[in-house]
Amino acid sequence: MLGIRQLAWLMAAACAIAAFAAIDTGKAQTGAIVPVKLGLGSMSKSDQVNLWKLVDEYATVDALQEFCGTKLNLQRRAQSAVGACVEGAALRRVFATFRIKKAKYLKDWETLHGEPERRKQICEHFKGKLREYTKIMNGQFAQAATACRNCFFC
Repeated sequence: MLGIRQLAWLMAAACAIAAFAAIDTGKAQTGAIVPVKLGLGSMSKSDQVNLWKLVDEYATVDALQEFCGTKLNLQRRAQSAVGACVEGAALRRVFATFRIKKAKYLKDWETLHGEPERRKQICEHFKGKLREYTKIMNGQFAQAATACRNCFFC
């Protein structure tokens, strides 16, 4: 889930590279264009570090949202947004890491603040921030989906 912002940028860059490569080799003129999907190997080390930070942030927010009674369905939404542009193995790795982190954070929230009154206080305290985070993530999913749809070689 993805570092959606980085994924969107990488998708656009990969599409441009694929287009130039196709033109360079004459494939674009012969109609032999090969679909391209991005993988983790397509990312620089710093982009990978940022991706894993974003996965952690998304897992944190999703766990807190679920703790407070809201399911964001981030994995399904990420698959829908970038599934056509990102290698399946990369998505599975990101999703697996996301699920592990989210489960840990959700368990931590339950352990520390699981009694009903405390849960209510925590959820009320984070209510505004959770709306803000959800809005940001929705925008990032929309950006990634647009970048994926606009990729001619994916």
